[in-house]
Amino acid sequence: MLSTTKNAVFRILVGVGLLAIMAAAMVHYINCQYRNIVAKEQDRLAVTANCLDMYFNTKLVGLKLLAGYPGIRSLEDGRVRRSLVEAARTLEVANVALYDKNGILISDSLSYPGNVNTPFTVPNSKTFFLKSLAGKPNVSERIAYENLEDAYITVQVPVVEEDKVIAVIAAFVPIRDISAAVLHKQIPEEQHIFVTDNKGQLIHHPHLAEIYPESPAVNDQIVSLVYSQKTGIKKIKSFLDNQEKLLIYTDLSNADWRVAKTIPLTALYTRVLSKSLDDIGIFFLLVVCCVLLYGVWRQAKYHEREREQLKMERMTCVNQLAAGLAHEIRNPLTSIKGFIQLMARRTDKPVTPEHVKIILAEIGRIDSLISEFQMLARPLKEPVFEEINVCNLLECVSLLMEGQCHNKNISLQLEVPHPNCHVFGDISQLKQVFINLLKNAIEAAPINGNVVVTVKEQQDKVLIAVEDNGTGIPSAVIEKLGTPFFTTKENGTGLGLSVCYSIVQNHSGQILVSSQPGKKTVFTVLLQAAN
Repeated sequence: MLSTTKNAVFRILVGVGLLAIMAAAMVHYINCQYRNIVAKEQDRLAVTANCLDMYFNTKLVGLKLLAGYPGIRSLEDGRVRRSLVEAARTLEVANVALYDKNGILISDSLSYPGNVNTPFTVPNSKTFFLKSLAGKPNVSERIAYENLEDAYITVQVPVVEEDKVIAVIAAFVPIRDISAAVLHKQIPEEQHIFVTDNKGQLIHHPHLAEIYPESPAVNDQIVSLVYSQKTGIKKIKSFLDNQEKLLIYTDLSNADWRVAKTIPLTALYTRVLSKSLDDIGIFFLLVVCCVLLYGVWRQAKYHEREREQLKMERMTCVNQLAAGLAHEIRNPLTSIKGFIQLMARRTDKPVTPEHVKIILAEIGRIDSLISEFQMLARPLKEPVFEEINVCNLLECVSLLMEGQCHNKNISLQLEVPHPNCHVFGDISQLKQVFINLLKNAIEAAPINGNVVVTVKEQQDKVLIAVEDNGTGIPSAVIEKLGTPFFTTKENGTGLGLSVCYSIVQNHSGQILVSSQPGKKTVFTVLLQAAN
């Protein structure tokens, strides 16, 4: 019992351990899928940043070539204007302007030079060109006058003469052109790509028209989110729709800007789940296959144990049969041996008829015992099934048993609901069963006792009950009934009842025994009904 409990606990622990391992593997797999999807989104954002860098690089290279042109370095309006107009057309920008090192406009590609209040011109200010005056190309922050349509950025390149900056060339790029460069590839509707300068002003955003002009709080929030480190990933709550999102951002090489992307966490988790579904299905299919294989293996082990147990039970039955047969034969042989030894010592006296009669009786007993054993050992003939009227069969058996009932003055009653109860079976084998059961009931009943045979129909079964009012059978004995050589009779062998059990079992039936010690015993045979 303790070993069985330990095995059960061990199996439970193994099952829990396997479930924990499977759960950990599933969590690890989903985390890997999550990281893979985020990494792919980072790669896509890097491609967008590279495209924007290439866009600015084209403008910077064009302006550097223009800055090296002698006519530009002359700083003469007449010589400069044509070059600026050609550069604006080639670089596809709104305006290209030349400023001296004090921030004063020398010339531009527009028809109204010097008008500092016109869009796509830079106010006269030396501080605006500080980076360029230091000899470094520069991409400015967002500049706007009255509305968003006029907003632009400048790409600035210094004009150097003998290692000194003598002027600055600035190309004016409307932010709508920046948006066109950013949106080089279609992205899912729930995702947003935005570009911001180092002051927290939005250069590109799908909802820029709704946000513009940004409040100082929004600018501060953008700076704190996007400029905390060079590149990064973080979970945020969007200030537009208050939705949990994943923020991915990176910087540009040619501008002090950041390119960022937001993805709703629900959409991201949905993608992870949809990408994992096929693999999870395959994983669970493998698990089911492993479980089925384990079940087949366990079933094979179970059948192997059953075969071993059956083998041991057969050996036990053979031993019991051998012991029972030896015991039953030894008793009459002992009597025969004793009389023969007595006859051998008394050679002077003739053999008495009584002694010969006893010896012959004991030999007959041995012969009868061997015949019964042969009947048990010999396989039953394959039953020939036919439709049998059980009531007629029981009436026939009752007539055969009338003689034994008369000897003990026993009342034999046959109770049937109607005379047409039919079953499928072998009539000779079933007749043998009922003869044995009635014989046992008559022997168990007292003188002047009663034996009642009852036939009942119950759904698709026919029940034949043989009841006697004898002393009954203890419950411990009932469990052993049908075992060869087990009997409660003084001169019985237990073989007859064993044959009855075999016959009924071959008819797909069952024998049930119930008893009330001191009152009665009932043997009930259940057979399949024919109708």
